[in-house]
Amino acid sequence: MNDLIIVGCGSAGYEAALTAVKFSKKVLCIEKAPQELGGTCLNRGCVPTKFLREGALLTEKIENSSFWGIENKGFNPLLLEAINNSQKKVIEPIRNNLLRFLKSKKVQLVFSPAVKFLDKNSVQTADGKVYKGKFILLATGSRPTAVGNIKPDGEYILDTDTFWNIKETPKKVLIVGGGVSGVEFAYILRRYGVQKVYLVELAKAILPTAENFSKDLVKRLEKALKNLGVEIFTSTTVEEIDPKNRKVVLKGGLTLEGIDKILLTVGRKPNTDNLGLEEIGLKLDPKGFVEIKKGYQTEVENIFAVGDIIKTPALAHVAKREAQLAVKNIFQNQREELDYSLVPSVVYSVYELAAFGKNGEQLRREGIDFKTLMLNFRSVAKALSQREEGLIQIFTSPDGQILGANILCKKCSDALIHYLTLVKKERLPIKVLKELIWAHPTVEEVFENLPL
Repeated sequence: MNDLIIVGCGSAGYEAALTAVKFSKKVLCIEKAPQELGGTCLNRGCVPTKFLREGALLTEKIENSSFWGIENKGFNPLLLEAINNSQKKVIEPIRNNLLRFLKSKKVQLVFSPAVKFLDKNSVQTADGKVYKGKFILLATGSRPTAVGNIKPDGEYILDTDTFWNIKETPKKVLIVGGGVSGVEFAYILRRYGVQKVYLVELAKAILPTAENFSKDLVKRLEKALKNLGVEIFTSTTVEEIDPKNRKVVLKGGLTLEGIDKILLTVGRKPNTDNLGLEEIGLKLDPKGFVEIKKGYQTEVENIFAVGDIIKTPALAHVAKREAQLAVKNIFQNQREELDYSLVPSVVYSVYELAAFGKNGEQLRREGIDFKTLMLNFRSVAKALSQREEGLIQIFTSPDGQILGANILCKKCSDALIHYLTLVKKERLPIKVLKELIWAHPTVEEVFENLPL
């Protein structure tokens, strides 16, 4: 019998496996197919989209090359070539390295398009084989969901899984859903030569479910998208789609002509169906999320669940840390959980918008006394030399403890946001960032300007 069976080998699954082998445990990990190792994040999500964003940022640099005294004689962004390169030069090498590493750590890998629970210790794969484990960790992730009468067909109507199979660069794209994926793809597609990008969002503003993003910074991001040529329709729905004539009718009767592709980015749903979970006593909520107790334990005491299938932030870095903690909880008989107030969320669009903790609107609504510290990059030499705009909002308690922060700039996810989360994690006063000796010139020396 295995000490641990992990169902799913994405961000959470492989992290759980690598954590378990450190306890000298016998580990078996089940994934749909070898090309699915790494899950959505590696194969169709975080990694390929950020690859394309790097290319999008490069097109901006080239367009503005005269700023650095370099003549620009034109360029031609090639979307299909970029997608292919992301697969061949980034994703496949990472996936192959992951496979080799898991094997080197004696993790048993089983590939099966389907898995069914027989009881709390047994799962059956598509070939009829049964595997037993003392403990089982569910890490099956999520998949794109649809909305209303808009159903992805893989040809005209795409989702974030099937987008990567396009055969030519479309001239006009309608993105349905103004959440994180929607605003990221809007920027990428415009920079990669899509002549017209429309973005439709049901809510009053883009990024409606990202509660800890400050509304004023969201508005700045929305303005930047519009300045790029993205036409944004909020408080709007799609009423009718005519694929044959490439027409889309929006709420109010507005007709968009010549739409080559529709990209659906309205959210994701947990992969918990067809596993037989409820038959063995697990509880699912109406949306299919696994209900858990403290420490990621389910109603079945030897089964734990992490990642997109539980109601925590659907982020790869969250799933990985939950997996580490769940495995430690299993083999050390503890019930530790992640401190979600320290989790940074990042949108990668015209600007990166990063946030953690609570913003001013949330603190005000909860009646918490706080101060707002504002920083911008206007006097930071390195930022100016990079044509970098930036704005930082830090929310602190009256005695200088960080409660949360928001940052809007081209590159805030690499370091800036993490300095702030570290200060909060270690319960240090905000003044330590002002007192540090920052190398000059760096963007990070903006913290020297903290108004304390």
